[in-house]
Amino acid sequence: MEKKLVLIVDDEKSIIEHVSSILKYSGLEVISSERGEEALRLAEERKPDLIILDINLPDIDGGELANRLSQKEETKNIPIIYLTGLVTKEEREEPQKAGRHFLIAKPVLKGELLSLVSKALAES
Repeated sequence: MEKKLVLIVDDEKSIIEHVSSILKYSGLEVISSERGEEALRLAEERKPDLIILDINLPDIDGGELANRLSQKEETKNIPIIYLTGLVTKEEREEPQKAGRHFLIAKPVLKGELLSLVSKALAES
């Protein structure tokens, strides 16, 4: 069985390293980017099975990046988990789903992340 590929997009290297280590330990292949434009290119070239996307990026807003991905035939069906530090206590306790996309809060907890990644990959 081929490993699932996850693209992590976050401008904080420590977040990328933390999330990458959790996902790699779980048997997933990981690629990453700190910038939205580069992430768009990587998504088009590598066609990941899942994208974990920070909402606040230095060059493109995460929502704008998701919108651009949804308009391209080769990337429109890739599920996205939005990663943000801007959530309420209730959202922290119950990861949200918006359409085909999910929301997870920083700091990322291992069990929470793996559960959400599993759900997102199952629905793709």
